[in-house]
Amino acid sequence: MKKWLIILGILFIVQIPFNLHYYAYYYATHMKDSGNRYYRFSPLLGNNYLPQSYVPGYEIEYTDLREATKNVVTKENVLVKGDKFEVNPDFTNYYPDKTKDNYYYIDFLSNGKVSEDGGEGHLSKNTKRKAYYCLNQFQQTLKANSRRPIINIQWIWNIWYQVTN
Repeated sequence: MKKWLIILGILFIVQIPFNLHYYAYYYATHMKDSGNRYYRFSPLLGNNYLPQSYVPGYEIEYTDLREATKNVVTKENVLVKGDKFEVNPDFTNYYPDKTKDNYYYIDFLSNGKVSEDGGEGHLSKNTKRKAYYCLNQFQQTLKANSRRPIINIQWIWNIWYQVTN
């Protein structure tokens, strides 16, 4: 009996890194929010493959790097016909008119916290609100559609995130 408990314990410990990597989007979107503007999924876009089923309705462009996959996610006609939303590991852009160079940007730090935001070109006053609405809508879509782990080790993810960031 003791031997089986040791074997099960070892199997549990060995599967932890695989679990954290495979369900990273689930864990990142299910962290408690402290009221700050954190988008913890954004660093994952730079090194974790994002399945299309996690963000239905969005288009994903994959760039294979040596040991990682960079994901750039876009969606057109998000709020009004002709607009465009784009998110990647470093920043988000919202284009009120995809044919023009006017856009609102939101930059992320390496931990997913918003570092800076602003507009380029002539933008209406509510463009900032629209950009954050699109970003929050993307996060909610990702949260609702990401695969739930069989063994939820959210607490380990939270500790790991706090230690590394």
